[in-house]
Amino acid sequence: MEPIKLYDSYRKNLIKIEEGSTVVDGKIKIYSCGPTVYQYQHVGNMRAAWLPDTFAKVARIAGWKVDWVLNITDVGHLVGDGDDGEDKLEKSAREESKKVEEIVDFYTQDYLKQVDAIALDIPIEKMRPKATDHILGQMRLALQMVADRRAYILDDGIYFEAQANLDLNVPFELDKKGDNSFTGRTIENSQKAPADFALWKFVDESSLQKWKFNQFNETAQLVLKILSQPENSHNMDLPNRWGVPGWHSECVVMIDKLLGDGELKNDEGKSLIDVHFGGEDHIDIHHRNEILESEALGFHLSNYWVHNKFVLVDSAKMSKSLGNVFLVVGDKNVTSFESIAGKGFDPLSYRVMLMEHHYTSQLDFTWAKLKISQARLYNLRKECSKILSFARVNSIIVDKPINENQKQVLLEILLDNLDTPKFLGKFGDFVKDVSNEIATKSTLNPKNLAAIKFWEDEFLKLDLLPSLDSEILVIAEQRSIAKNKGDYQKADQLRDKILEKNIQIDDYAWGWGLWKK
Repeated sequence: MEPIKLYDSYRKNLIKIEEGSTVVDGKIKIYSCGPTVYQYQHVGNMRAAWLPDTFAKVARIAGWKVDWVLNITDVGHLVGDGDDGEDKLEKSAREESKKVEEIVDFYTQDYLKQVDAIALDIPIEKMRPKATDHILGQMRLALQMVADRRAYILDDGIYFEAQANLDLNVPFELDKKGDNSFTGRTIENSQKAPADFALWKFVDESSLQKWKFNQFNETAQLVLKILSQPENSHNMDLPNRWGVPGWHSECVVMIDKLLGDGELKNDEGKSLIDVHFGGEDHIDIHHRNEILESEALGFHLSNYWVHNKFVLVDSAKMSKSLGNVFLVVGDKNVTSFESIAGKGFDPLSYRVMLMEHHYTSQLDFTWAKLKISQARLYNLRKECSKILSFARVNSIIVDKPINENQKQVLLEILLDNLDTPKFLGKFGDFVKDVSNEIATKSTLNPKNLAAIKFWEDEFLKLDLLPSLDSEILVIAEQRSIAKNKGDYQKADQLRDKILEKNIQIDDYAWGWGLWKK
């Protein structure tokens, strides 16, 4: 296992993950904040999914085992990201005249289409939980805080009390009394202080999503304990009030349940996970509040906190009003948003664009820049097609032992804070060198071909060495025969058949090569 460097947003410096430093020896536990599935997930959201996927791939190549949980938020995330207003899922359901479950299913499926289009290998099954799968845990969290006198009950919900948690032993500098008043709420009508935030929100019976504390025996017992406290004796209706969880609690609960021991505590003084990923918009509020919640419960949530910078569009923040919200893929019959695929680009050109920009710097998306990224993608495919063609004609086996020296050179670049721009440049140079050796010396080192295949299969995922169906291969061979016989009209017709399937065919001195376009 090789050490990996990352930039920690709270410590504001590079940290090193190495043997002996992780929660479990030989394994890296990571968690990333996934989508709130009330609308389409745009190209900016894809960067937040790409970063942990990139890290997981690099860590596995470096010899680590990786446990990764990515959540789906389907309740508790209010409009404006604050503690007031309508739940985003409910708002979307009412606007589209659908059930919340229908909204969740539709936009979750669309999210999976988006990440699949840029070849992300996100978690599946229980490692991709929904917030509504863990309501009991979020109830326990809110009630335990009240029982421990670290939270209080008001008419509209249960709130984390910043003033009662100034003693928390956060392992890095964190503003424990940060101002959450960005929500626009008036303190007189709600929480006691601007730094307080919702752990549980009471809702009307007409709410599309709602739960009661008396639905579960465990929470019913906690409620009895709370009602025995003098300061809470007037909250006799607490067991039967409808409510929904606060936004921040779901991540704490799911990390504990799926990557910890599920007890919402840790007596060993260790963190539950090694790295928590998310977008930079989570630094000051969402992740800060996750940290405060877990520390108040008596455990460290994560050793390190890593965030990707925003994706801008033409130097401006994405917004519907500006008409600059773009998807990776999208059906124009269903959505009005433009998409990368809809504009005629290969979706994987955006994957290249993501790799061309370091995660700690903003990515300014423009169609002109995407055109450059696609040209880079096509050039890589063209060169790899040439190499694979030469290997095929000369019966060079792809799965020979890899060029270990070249693998290590490229891996060390990624181990140094996921320097994907530098990696992409060095990999491109390597492919070009291998291609030039074929052109000038008519030789191909099988280990170099194996190295290209290794990086394509394990990390790049750019369709550099595609497995084409037999029909295409037969047509390509028929075209070659027609050319050799001088039947250029038939050869051109066969070329057109190949192009119709978005496959480019190139001719070399030794034969033909195919690549996706």
